[in-house]
Amino acid sequence: MGMSEDLDIRRAGLRIAEAVETLDRARLGLLDQAAYDAQFQAREALLQHVRGIWDTLKSQGVSPAVRPEYQPLAALLDILTSLGEHAAATARPQS
Repeated sequence: MGMSEDLDIRRAGLRIAEAVETLDRARLGLLDQAAYDAQFQAREALLQHVRGIWDTLKSQGVSPAVRPEYQPLAALLDILTSLGEHAAATARPQS
């Protein structure tokens, strides 16, 4: 991949996150408290797993933010971070 393709991957990740925000937040608003909590925890667990991969690379002396082969991972982190932000910003369902 060239630099242009790497940037395109990151941009695509951000566009995906933006494109699903309204739909995601609307769906979250329909969930009861237990389902909302499960959704929030699942998003956080997946984000932590992928961040763990990122952090492992960094601890091995790799700079994943600037390495072309890790731009898909960076895009995934962008998407997962955004999904977590959607959930955090969505009003919790009333019991």
